[in-house]
Parts: sequence; C-alpha cells; structure tokens
Amino acid sequence: MENQAVGTVKRIGVGLAFISYPILSGFAFFAHTDLLSLEIGVPIGERVAQFHNKPFLHFGHFMMLLGVPALIVVAAKFMSMLREHGAWLGLIGGLMAGFGAVLLAVDKTALCLVMSAFDTVPEGDYAALLPGIEALFQFKGYLAVLYLLPLLPVGFLLQGIGLYRARAVPRWQSVALIASTFGLIVAAAVDIDLFGLIATALLAIAFFPIGFRFIKGEID
Repeated sequence: MENQAVGTVKRIGVGLAFISYPILSGFAFFAHTDLLSLEIGVPIGERVAQFHNKPFLHFGHFMMLLGVPALIVVAAKFMSMLREHGAWLGLIGGLMAGFGAVLLAVDKTALCLVMSAFDTVPEGDYAALLPGIEALFQFKGYLAVLYLLPLLPVGFLLQGIGLYRARAVPRWQSVALIASTFGLIVAAAVDIDLFGLIATALLAIAFFPIGFRFIKGEID
C-alpha cells in the first residue's frame, strides 16, 4: 500500500498542476504588448520585431514553459480518469497532448529563451543575426516539427469529449474544456493573442474546480 503522506503529496501536486497551468499560460498571453491587435498574417520581419527587447514578454513565455510539466500531468491524469467510457479518447488524446506539450517547450525555448539571449548583444550584432532569427520564426530545419504543435489542443479536445461522454467530471467543465481547445486552435491559426487569452480563461473554468477537488481529496 502506498505511503499515505506520499499519496497526499501526489494528489495535491496533481491539483496544483490543474490550477497552475491556466495561470502561467494566461500570464504569457497577457504579456504580449500587442494583445489587443486583431491583425492576421503579420509579416515575418514585424513579428520578429515584436519579440525584440521585450523582457516582460520573454518572462511571460518562460512562465508558460514552466507550465509544460503541469500539462503533461493533467493529460496523464485524464487518461487514468477515463478507464471505461471514453478510454480510447483518453489514451489517444493523452498521447497527443503529451507530445504537444513537449513541442510547446521547444517552441518557447526557441522563440523565448533564445530570443532573450539575442537581446543581450549590441544592436549592430543583433542586426547581423536577423536572417537566422527569421529562420527560427519560419520553423526552418528541424523546427518544422513545430507545425505539429496543434496536437496539443487537439489532444485535450479528444480528452474533453471523452470526459463529456463518460461524465467523469461535471459536463459544464467538459464543455468549457472543449470550447477552450477550439479557441486555442483558432488563436494559433490566426495568431491573435487575445483569442488565446480568452481560451485560457475558459481552460481555467474547466481546470480550477478539478484541481481544487484533488487538493481537498474529493477525487484521487
């Protein structure tokens, strides 16, 4: 039998994972200086400029990077919650979401940690780096794997459908999760951060009650 104290720490840790990710992700979207812009299809040069000398933005993306382990925990927990009805949706969605979470870490490393390092060099040297920086934002080389990043919201979409069908959580929470994944897919497709922030708010509506139930010991 598992040590009770260890079990309690695990349960609280899972609860904190559900609560922490929407907060970290929401902060990252809020950190964008062009948050209220509804412009679609920003030229690559302008997009790169939006990331230059933006320490608050880099910090926000770093916070989202720290939320990646929480996403993996959530996806794994949904898999274990969907053991009968919706089990295949839980499994397939969980694998997709887990892989997508790794890609999210790659994205934030390449476009946040690397960019924050480039901001430390003199402007003249930074200008010489621009062709390479634009290659990062165009997902050149092995960064082409980032085109698979939509696996993250699609994976949670499948798990949300599974949760809805299995009634593993109240259906309004499942609906909020499904709606948030659609919102994140749209936000990524049109590259509008305001949509991402709204979708993250919906994610919080879905995740927070589950997280608090884990912390209070109502579910394990």
